Amino acid sequence: MIKLYGASISNYVNKVKLGILEKGLEFEQVRVAPSQEEDFLKISPMGKIPVLEVEGKFIFESGAILEFLDTIFPQEPKLIPNDPWEAARVREITTMIETYLDIPARRIYISSSRGKEVEQILLDEIHIVLTKGVKALQRVVRFSPYIAGKTFTMADCSAFANLTVIDEELRKFYPNNHPLDDLQGWKEYVEFMKTKEGPALVEKEKERLRKIIERAKVKVE
Repeated sequence: MIKLYGASISNYVNKVKLGILEKGLEFEQVRVAPSQEEDFLKISPMGKIPVLEVEGKFIFESGAILEFLDTIFPQEPKLIPNDPWEAARVREITTMIETYLDIPARRIYISSSRGKEVEQILLDEIHIVLTKGVKALQRVVRFSPYIAGKTFTMADCSAFANLTVIDEELRKFYPNNHPLDDLQGWKEYVEFMKTKEGPALVEKEKERLRKIIERAKVKVE
């Protein structure tokens, strides 16, 4: 049995979950938070989630996890296409989303989620970075109907898990000039993905956890 360690509020846990669901694999989710406890560091050296367990062995880092699953479970859909050029495009899109969009955006939405004030100077700085990243991404995405082409790939796992969070979490900071609004085909792509069973399940669970977190915040306040 495949075990996926991590909470469903995490972009990267959801990235892996989307791949598992799309391939139709049976799995158990072990809901744990990131930890610096020694026992957890033995299976995740940085103490991060997700972590995958298969036959008593552990793999960390979402990209490595999905490529591993695609190797040992080669049934369709292939998360990494067999064609080397298409495979490279999937990896390029995944890297662009996570490096040039999610990492900068986290400087805003993670700080905000921890109750820290986000200063305008940071918002202006990140907006420039995100705008450049979106323009670059526009040059390589296809949305036909999936982000890298006609089939579901690892790029969709990353896009749906990360870009939906960036869209939602940064909307209050950029109500009239959200960088993702300039990504042509993005809104239609999200609506299409939400009609699929895997993304719909991921969104439902994420929303359930958000409500729990919000209720907890209200009680504390």
